Amino acid sequence: MTRPCTAPAPATAWRACAVLVLALLLVGLPGTPTANAAEGLTEETHARYVVGEEGALTAEVTTTITNVTPDQGAQYYYWTDYGIGVPASATDVQAVSGGTALTVRITADEADPTHHWARASFPPLRYGQSRTIEWSYTIAGAPLRSEEVTRVGPGYAVFVAQAIGDEGSVSVEVVAPSGLELHAATELDSELQGQHRVYRTEEYIDDWGVWTPISLRDPDQSETVEVPIGGVVALDVQSLPGDEVWRDFAVERIETGMPVLEELVGSPWPAEVRTVREDVSPHVIGYAWFDGWGDEIVVGEDLDEVTLYHELGHAWFAPPQFSGRWLQEGLTEETAHRTIERLGGEGERRPRPDRDGDHALPLLEWSGAHQQTETDSYGYPASAAAIQDVFSDADDATFTAVVSAAYAGESAYEEPGSQDNRGAVDWRRFLDLAAERGGLDAESAFRTWVVASEQAADLDVRAEARAQYAALDHGHWQAPFGLRTEMTDWDFAAAQESMAALTPVAAHALAVQVAADEAGLDVPEQVREGYEEAESAEDYAALEAALPRAAATIGQVAEVTQLVAAERDPVSELGEAVLRIETVTTAAAGALSVGDIDRAGSLAEAAAERAGWATLTGAGLVLAAVLVLGLIVGAPLLAHRRRATQVPAVAAEFPGVGEPRDVG
Repeated sequence: MTRPCTAPAPATAWRACAVLVLALLLVGLPGTPTANAAEGLTEETHARYVVGEEGALTAEVTTTITNVTPDQGAQYYYWTDYGIGVPASATDVQAVSGGTALTVRITADEADPTHHWARASFPPLRYGQSRTIEWSYTIAGAPLRSEEVTRVGPGYAVFVAQAIGDEGSVSVEVVAPSGLELHAATELDSELQGQHRVYRTEEYIDDWGVWTPISLRDPDQSETVEVPIGGVVALDVQSLPGDEVWRDFAVERIETGMPVLEELVGSPWPAEVRTVREDVSPHVIGYAWFDGWGDEIVVGEDLDEVTLYHELGHAWFAPPQFSGRWLQEGLTEETAHRTIERLGGEGERRPRPDRDGDHALPLLEWSGAHQQTETDSYGYPASAAAIQDVFSDADDATFTAVVSAAYAGESAYEEPGSQDNRGAVDWRRFLDLAAERGGLDAESAFRTWVVASEQAADLDVRAEARAQYAALDHGHWQAPFGLRTEMTDWDFAAAQESMAALTPVAAHALAVQVAADEAGLDVPEQVREGYEEAESAEDYAALEAALPRAAATIGQVAEVTQLVAAERDPVSELGEAVLRIETVTTAAAGALSVGDIDRAGSLAEAAAERAGWATLTGAGLVLAAVLVLGLIVGAPLLAHRRRATQVPAVAAEFPGVGEPRDVG
């Protein structure tokens, strides 16, 4: 906008003053604010866009301007020219004021070839005077994949709906067949009027006016191809009518790229997303998008592999699994480039931004509130740079190990696949997963790109706590659940208290494992679980008493087991059998295996005590056996001798007894 001219005298003002032009850009936000009363001119604008049944698009813009700059003595201010910006594809541009057609000149915009200027001339507009100008033109639309942003074709119309003027004095109305689906950057009021739907908005943007990209589509006129994903679900690829180039590009890239995406993320395609839709709205508003509510991905008409795979990646990297805009955008970008590199495709990484440049900020502060602002021009490439730095030395297998655990919501301090301590992944959990699952030191990248000074202090505390955590030797066991939870939650004050209490307990846990290894026995599962599932100071105190007892019992059971298994003299073996030492030892081992430490210890002590009596018991049994055998063998002999000495007497007393008989 130019400043108004002054003239020395009313009669000659129009000759002495150069023509003034209030040129306001219709397509795209202007670099200068609109005129207002403080600048000498007020504006009231109402724009109406009508989409016809056959795809024709017309615009009607009514603007009322008023000169509010008072005359100053012999000088006065006036306007003789007013203009608006129109799309380069606009045709039949007309301007009417007071029923009279105004002369309209169309000139190219040197700064932006996709826009033209439409200027209408009129007699000088003096202080206090108003003029209403009614503009009308047809938007023919530009070819697909051309620089101009408007698109008009069968079943679709894409354009920027806008009205320039003072706040409270602007409005936009879009009239379209009710069968067309609307996508807009601004929430619009909607009203059904017969076979048409009317959309309205008066939302004021940046002290400038109403500005919103509009995309209208007839889904029935889209050309749809189903792409099977893993033989389970089908992804609908919807292209603009007649755009076979984009359709073939998208189908081929999805068919070849989806298996790579699934492998890199370590998870199959989330079936909630059902549609990939070509639209020219991204060309207007500057970005494609993933619509989790509408279960669709919307990408532009450009044959852009990075954007396609980036938006497909949002099917995984999105709430609720991931929180933090930078983390979602950075991971989708890194996954897209790794997919392209694997396939040998085309796509350049974003230039790395200046960390201290304009609009730079810690990525934790980058949010949806910055959408469509200049901060986005920093946030997107900075997010990509941050994640690229995290995985700079990581191969695809390492990348997958970290990302798959993050997508599953796992804690870095749990075993892979564990259900314990799962949750949405924020920057803290992701940093820990990079360290624990990937062996990656990502702290430097986080300090550079992600955190502010407050979170940097948290990183210092984290480093100290993790050093203590690593120094606490649990052997083959996991740290107790309470400590794992505190580390997962970054409750480092509580974690350090727990580690102080666990220092002697961990030593006892290690002693249990050493005792079991030396004995060739398995540690009772209940003992291990008791340690790994402990979560309070009371639990830790109980373990400090229980674990030494477990280690001692394992040693006792091992000792008596070895004693029973050893080769011994027959007398001792006999004693062991009679005392049932092997049975008692087996019972002790059984009690140990089920975690009954007290019973196992008692039985092991009993077995050991009996083993001490085995030799004496065996000897006693042998002696007793000899005595019994002697009695068994000696008794018949003694009886025989007695009979031999008594025969004569018997014979004398009983004739014929004991004498030989003739039995012949």
